[in-house]
Amino acid sequence: MRSAAAKRHQPPGRDRKPRKEDSGLNREVRAQLLRLDRIDSVLRSQWVATGFKDRALERKLEALNTTAIDWLREVIALHGWPGRSLVGRAAADAASRLIQHADCSLAFQQRCLRLLKEAAARGEVPPRHVAYLTDVLRMRTGRKQLFGTKFRKQRGRLVPYPIERESEVDERRKQMELEPLRAYARRLERTYLPSPTRQR
Repeated sequence: MRSAAAKRHQPPGRDRKPRKEDSGLNREVRAQLLRLDRIDSVLRSQWVATGFKDRALERKLEALNTTAIDWLREVIALHGWPGRSLVGRAAADAASRLIQHADCSLAFQQRCLRLLKEAAARGEVPPRHVAYLTDVLRMRTGRKQLFGTKFRKQRGRLVPYPIERESEVDERRKQMELEPLRAYARRLERTYLPSPTRQR
């Protein structure tokens, strides 16, 4: 049986049984994050399959993102960043993906990056989500990405957008618990490119 001292010093980031007074709220926030993430994933996959040309799907994604971000603002105002101890691992990942995909104000994304960094330092979210949002914000402000998480299609292949000091990117990725850039690129191509293109 674990001692009271051991319980007090439980490492952050592990899913813990929610406090009785918060249990209903935690379940509610978790369920909504997972629901929004599932819808976003389905719509985004369909949009990718059309080569990003289906305007109806794009409008659906925009409407979903607007709704999701308005709701996420309220969650953050009440609880701070929804990390693992509030909503569990899967829903914490979902929250990070929502803000990465969001077409919202730059100031709000920058605020979320600060919150994500603090949450990652406490073990509430994996550091990779800090890397993803960092690259989103650097590209939004006209700078090269740091971690090589953003790719584009070029001559039938997926290539990363320009990377700051690219020779150092794998070391930076390792610090964020990301796989090497080349392995990541191969995984993206398996997911998003047809087989004949990959075999060139």
